[in-house]
Amino acid sequence: MSTKSGSAFGGKKIVFVLIFAMLLVPASGLAFDSNSIVNWNVSYDTFYPGTFDNVIFDFSLISPNPDTVLAISLKNIGDANYLKHIKTMTLWVDQGELGFQGMGVDEVLGEFSFFNPTWYIENINQPIEDDLHFFVTLETFSIIDLTATIKMQLPVLQDTNNNKSFDLGDIGIFMDSGNNGPTDANLNNSSAQVFSELAYDRTGPTIVMTNLSDSEVINNDSFVIEGLIRDQGNHGVKNFALKINEELLTIDNYNPATYEWSYDWTELVNGNYVISVQAYDNWGNFGETQEINVTVLDQALSSENSSISADKLSINKDGLDTSTITVNLRDTNNDPVANRSIEINAPINLFIFNQNNNSDENGDIIFNVSSVTPGLKTLEISSGGQIIGSVAVTVLDQDISDIGVEFGSLIKASGDSVYYYANDAKRYVFPNSRVYFSWYDDFSTVQTITDQELALITIGGNVTYKPGVKLVKITTDPKVYAVAQNGVLRWIETEAAAIALYGDNWGSLVEDVADVFFTNYAIGDTIQNDSQYNPQNLIETITSISLDKQL
Repeated sequence: MSTKSGSAFGGKKIVFVLIFAMLLVPASGLAFDSNSIVNWNVSYDTFYPGTFDNVIFDFSLISPNPDTVLAISLKNIGDANYLKHIKTMTLWVDQGELGFQGMGVDEVLGEFSFFNPTWYIENINQPIEDDLHFFVTLETFSIIDLTATIKMQLPVLQDTNNNKSFDLGDIGIFMDSGNNGPTDANLNNSSAQVFSELAYDRTGPTIVMTNLSDSEVINNDSFVIEGLIRDQGNHGVKNFALKINEELLTIDNYNPATYEWSYDWTELVNGNYVISVQAYDNWGNFGETQEINVTVLDQALSSENSSISADKLSINKDGLDTSTITVNLRDTNNDPVANRSIEINAPINLFIFNQNNNSDENGDIIFNVSSVTPGLKTLEISSGGQIIGSVAVTVLDQDISDIGVEFGSLIKASGDSVYYYANDAKRYVFPNSRVYFSWYDDFSTVQTITDQELALITIGGNVTYKPGVKLVKITTDPKVYAVAQNGVLRWIETEAAAIALYGDNWGSLVEDVADVFFTNYAIGDTIQNDSQYNPQNLIETITSISLDKQL
């Protein structure tokens, strides 16, 4: 069975530049000819029952302009039968080292469907790049009754209704630009491959590790090694083990339906390790991955030195507008922590995508978020159960964003009431002028909008006194309270404590809160002396109502 294609070439970029210089002939109009295709010609091979990743076609596309492959339709000019020989046919794009490695390495673009006499695949959406190889492989049935041949052909373009896009029955390669082809010649693989009816199996299981590679550093006291395993010849897997520095560790977590396996490597000790994975099939054939060298360096993660940031703290609710979140992991020495994963606790209506699974060499994990539901979305980030911190993104109703009012603005409509427009895209009510003037000196920054625009902004609640500025009480209770963040009231137990905090004239700062508004506040710890409360620090640090309410 062929396991490699194009492996004689030393490097993708060098080889393809030479090919490009020799073979590129720009097509006239919206079509390309066979000179824009490089057929790498898969060699003769024999395919036995129950085998997979058998390469039958290997080609590259050369496009003078950026373009995207949408559909491909091929023919087999041999006599192999799709009901007796070809179980599945798959399209891949090259990843990793030059040439076909297959399962767990190269990227699957999809499976072909059969529509006599062609094999076709659509909705590919693969951009063309300078060094890109496409591979076509097949999997054979476990029982083959009759020998047969397969010889793949990329036929001359047939666009039946001349609409420049692929329809069932069309033949050739169809591009996003409509620059389809080839227009001048069939491209045949130089050799045929043969299906054998013999149950001939001398190949062990194919095994890959998908989340661990050579020279990696593991920054944790545990790591789940993941991968894929599948037996060539379909005779099953046994004696499946992870080999670490010559010690064999049995792998029990294996799903034969999905071919996925994992091993929870725990209680790691700092040092260097040589790792491979091996297994036998039930016919005694042996398979093993290449050995890789891994370093364990468990850095002590520091929540204080780590950080979370967002490039946008507000996004529209269209599901397309995104905020990029960057989590930077640092250790107690403020050095970046690489190869460490995170856990994200977020609302279910916040979409998270494009996340790199482990921190890079700079300690960064980057991902994007979007939503179709308005409101404040808070993400809490942790790593290994250790909380790193949180970040909040406000999802705006687009109708509101069109008003042009910025967060933190004072707004009013035709009435006299003034509102605070907070970071959660809601407006907050000032219960009276005394609360307002604890935050602002005058009304010079109030922005007027229409009544219709104001109606789009829902009320989030009432504004409470700015922390540190005033003392408050209610008429039915003689206790005097200092105001802390987010409307938390702290009873000042003695007059001496009040004098120490606010001076001899502390009584002039006391203002009554009506019983109906007292429910906007919460009761916190009492204050016995001036070391337990710092009004000036609160005044200087809680600079906005959004900060006060932790929005």
